[in-house]
Parts: sequence; C-alpha cells; structure tokens
Amino acid sequence: MDLHEFQKKSVELLKEIDSKHKGEHDTDTTIVHLLEELGEVSRQLFNQKIGRAELDKENLGEEISDCMILLVQLAHNFDIDVENAVEAKLKKLQERFKI
Repeated sequence: MDLHEFQKKSVELLKEIDSKHKGEHDTDTTIVHLLEELGEVSRQLFNQKIGRAELDKENLGEEISDCMILLVQLAHNFDIDVENAVEAKLKKLQERFKI
C-alpha cells in the first residue's frame, strides 16, 4: 500500500469510528490522541530498557501504527498529502547531507 492509499484508508476509518462513537478527530483531539499513543510506544521501549518487561514487538508495532494513522489524519486536517511531503523531505535530507 502506498502512502496515498494509507492516508485515504486511515482517514476513512477514523471517520467511521468517529461516527459510531460521536467523536471527531479534529486537530486538538488528534494531537491529544497522538500523544497518548506516543506515550504507549515510549512505555514499551522504556520498560524493556529498564528490564521491567520484555519487549512485545507485536504490541509495539500496533502502537507505532496507531501513531502513523493519527499523523496522516493530522496531515489530512491541513490538506497535506503525506506521500508528497515525505518525498520532498527525503529529497531535502539527501541534498543537505549530500547522500
């Protein structure tokens, strides 16, 4: 799946979820939800680092996926095409670091 398709599917899914739960992933809600999910990623990694728990790679993958879904929703809220933005950023990084 390319990033265009990922963004479209993610936005549609969140719209359906919001309609069933009377919510809305406006900018504020999306940011708060994203921070919550980033916290879950951080907790997984920190717990593994300090030896509190084994790293659960499946759960870590789910939490990272949640973050990605929310990031593309945030981009959608501002009419940003994630695929084009990522391609442009990669090009800038390549030029900046002469890669």
